[in-house]
Amino acid sequence: MKLLITGSQGLVGTSIVPMLQRDFEITAIDIEEWDILDRKTGIAVLSQYKPHVVLNLAAMTNVDGCEDRPAEAERLNGEGPGILAELCGERGIRLVHFSTDYVFDGDKKTPYTEDDAPNPKSVYGATKLSGEKRIFASLPSALVVRAQWIYGAGGESFISKVIRFAEQNGSARVVDDQRGAPTYAKDLALPLRRLIEGEKSGIYHVANSGWCTWYEFAKEIFRCKGMDVPVTPISSATLNSKAARPACSVFDCSKLRNHTGVIMRTWQEALKDYLAGNE
Repeated sequence: MKLLITGSQGLVGTSIVPMLQRDFEITAIDIEEWDILDRKTGIAVLSQYKPHVVLNLAAMTNVDGCEDRPAEAERLNGEGPGILAELCGERGIRLVHFSTDYVFDGDKKTPYTEDDAPNPKSVYGATKLSGEKRIFASLPSALVVRAQWIYGAGGESFISKVIRFAEQNGSARVVDDQRGAPTYAKDLALPLRRLIEGEKSGIYHVANSGWCTWYEFAKEIFRCKGMDVPVTPISSATLNSKAARPACSVFDCSKLRNHTGVIMRTWQEALKDYLAGNE
């Protein structure tokens, strides 16, 4: 099966492409070769490679930056996926698109299912939701995978930032009022493969199992690294971030388990493997 991946040089792409190459014929491209807002180039790329499936990882992911540049965020996160859906629909190509937990407001006290109503609090979340809506309006058979708190070797993440900060300052201050599931990018490869091979459509939540706060995540990172770092819990309000974050965006991944048989390992197991450099 031919799989074309857009936005392949980001954190998720660089983590999952080597794993998906074991099962698919992969064409990995990035914005230099195809800006997904460019229909003409899109037509040429799809005509050249003739993929069976397009996996879209292209997005504007700077959450606070989206607040500063909402029009750009809507173009990249909303309009771009909509154009992709139209191009794929016209050619009978299946589309898989990555979305986020930021489509939710985080006010729910139990894990979010795919049937829960989105209510984004940030421009980033609103534009990612716009992308979902545009996709399904043009291509109802599309697959949207929502992931959260992603980290990996392919780019900057909370882990790299908090370790660097601790090394420079000897301590860390981390928010303790946001809850989610840290998710190792490599762990997204198996569920993606199962969903694609099973020709699934609609929305699926994918994340490592369990949950924690960013403060608890930081504590576990330092524990696994053997770093003696004092960590102080702080409130989100202390940071004065431009974009509001969901207070609790933990996913219910039972739909993934029931439809594919994939049971995501705990975030603690995944973190340990990542820090140890294991596959």
